[in-house]
Amino acid sequence: MVNYQTIAELVSQIPVDTWNVLREIKQRRPAMMLSELIDYSKRVSQTPQRQKLGSSTNEPIDPG
Repeated sequence: MVNYQTIAELVSQIPVDTWNVLREIKQRRPAMMLSELIDYSKRVSQTPQRQKLGSSTNEPIDPG
């Protein structure tokens, strides 16, 4: 069974800037699941970065 109190505590630890990024992802890819986002994050972190994080916000998210 899911412990919702624990989830609520985790959610409260997420910074406002992160919520803003998640909202933008939701606008661009409304059907993206959290597991897809996590997998994408892992793949991106394993590849050499071509741009700084702040300048990549205008790029569409490629599901793979």
